[in-house]
Amino acid sequence: MSTHILWYLKHIDGRFPWHPEGRRPFTHNDLIRTAELIDRRGFYGALHGTSSSDPLVTVASLIAATRKLRFLIPIYPGLTNSRLLAQQALTFDLLSEGRLLINLVNGQDRQLSAYGFTVKKDERYQLSADYWRLFKDFYEGRSSTYDGTYLDSRAETGAETLTGPPIYQDNPNALPFGPFQKPHPPLWGAGTTPGGIEHAGQVVEVYLAFLRGFAPLKAQIKAAHAAAARHGRKFQSVGIHGSVTVRRTPRQAREAFYETYEAAGAERLADDFNTRIRFFTGGQFDLHSFTAPDARRQGWIEAFRAKRLPTLDELEIEPGVFAGLTEFIGLPDFFGEGASIYLVGSGEEVAASIRRYKREIPGVDTFIFSGWPLEQEAAYVADYLFPHIEDLEQ
Repeated sequence: MSTHILWYLKHIDGRFPWHPEGRRPFTHNDLIRTAELIDRRGFYGALHGTSSSDPLVTVASLIAATRKLRFLIPIYPGLTNSRLLAQQALTFDLLSEGRLLINLVNGQDRQLSAYGFTVKKDERYQLSADYWRLFKDFYEGRSSTYDGTYLDSRAETGAETLTGPPIYQDNPNALPFGPFQKPHPPLWGAGTTPGGIEHAGQVVEVYLAFLRGFAPLKAQIKAAHAAAARHGRKFQSVGIHGSVTVRRTPRQAREAFYETYEAAGAERLADDFNTRIRFFTGGQFDLHSFTAPDARRQGWIEAFRAKRLPTLDELEIEPGVFAGLTEFIGLPDFFGEGASIYLVGSGEEVAASIRRYKREIPGVDTFIFSGWPLEQEAAYVADYLFPHIEDLEQ
């Protein structure tokens, strides 16, 4: 089973990009250069994160600058008509020669309400199942007759009957227009809550789990496999999403990882903690009143209350696995999931961790990593990690 390693791609970059002082000004040329490096150095693909910019438009601008790189693009089911999304996906695959991957993101209530989308979280799982069923029908060129709980082909096509011609047969004068991937672009997606895991088992084809301690990670993926089995399905693949700091030696890697904390500084991080804790708890708690879910995280809280940085030892969750910082929130993994858990070590050490995940957790063969700055850290991964991955697939 080959190993697939994807890198993170976003218009935000810098040493600690969650804060204006650590973020470099955006230029499209920088984004192109990072995509070219990822493509050239052997990464399987690139995940574009959710952000204020439109991911599909942003990534489409990188097609001509790359040759092999697959693009994993986040899509919120229901925000775009499923038939229109199928047309966009077919167009993207036409231009990129079939390099589109789709990341299912069900989103948060407060986030989606800004677009007038008011379906609540638990109901969105069923809407998502309807949506992706219709998307696949349209992409694959089937005359859809699907009538779901929330969506049906009549609503998505505007037709009076539950039938419609395949998208690429709409215009008899058009050139042949797909499908380019058989049967459709793979549907990737996560899910950590019981409802999210059940939805993943019903819909996604590549299951994603955020990096965390080995035992809870293995248990989560086992639960996802069980959910898929309940729906008579199997995942094509399982991926782990986290971050990485890799250098020539273990000491260099640990020093580079901790430099991000030192560059941000204890006082700035304490302020960021306070802001984010208030945000995530709806204003009920702040840095001085919040109680962390376990003793380790409470130790981080106490450190920032004292305006000091947690030590490297305090940040180590288990050997080679550390709580780091992300571009979203600039704080370690307080709330149970995210890309802020890092593999840290030499190329040999990180490769050994990857082999362990693949060997001991069924289905795992894919890893999505990030590190800041994105371009520089991607080069380190290619230099120091890739030579130790014998079955790397580009």
